[in-house]
Amino acid sequence: MKFSLIQDGAIRQVTPEMFLMCFRYTMTARIAPTCNTIGYNYLINNRNFLSTSGPQDGMKYQVSLNDSSTVLELKPIKIILIHSDENYQPGDCVRVFPSLNKAIVEEYCETLPQSGSFKCYQDLRRHWKNIHGYRIPEAECSYYRVRFWCGEPFTYPKLCLTQNFPIITPMPKSAEEPVLSRFIATLKTKMPYFLGIPLLIKSDSENRNISANDVSNDTYTQAVSLCTPTQRSTQQKR
Repeated sequence: MKFSLIQDGAIRQVTPEMFLMCFRYTMTARIAPTCNTIGYNYLINNRNFLSTSGPQDGMKYQVSLNDSSTVLELKPIKIILIHSDENYQPGDCVRVFPSLNKAIVEEYCETLPQSGSFKCYQDLRRHWKNIHGYRIPEAECSYYRVRFWCGEPFTYPKLCLTQNFPIITPMPKSAEEPVLSRFIATLKTKMPYFLGIPLLIKSDSENRNISANDVSNDTYTQAVSLCTPTQRSTQQKR
């Protein structure tokens, strides 16, 4: 209603795949910028992660459904972003945040190209905040025009490009619990409701995966059950 949207066609039945897609989008949008999405199933727990060097706390997650709940599997991790001080050259292959999809560099720009849809750096910052949840630094940096496999080229700040996947490493067992607790607290605070109904969170037993070669690399997966509106309604009907 706020944006004067009009329904086009009949309302389709919600499939499990559509429900999971909507839940994932809602969750990642609500918890940003405390936790920012990287790739398909990683979150990094730092508002200023793009300009931070070294290991940062993060979370690997997977969302699935069972008969009674939405299950969110969580594994605390360390994430290291690899940024280059060198300028990329036209034709270089890069990966773009937040999707980490591949693109080809077409042009290097010291200042924001006037031919694009952004009139100034603040417009670009606002776009990244509204679309991706990212809070890119206030200090303006250089830019690149990159092209994906089809369509027109897009303008990206250099900080939002990389030539390598982030380095993902496990956490020691003793360090996992505080990171997991902070994430659950953020989820409860930022997303107390889903589809207008309170989100109930129930922690399940842990599934332990131990590396036989190095005990310091012990990792755990914490399964968290989220009772969502559709499933609660089904339970009540039963």
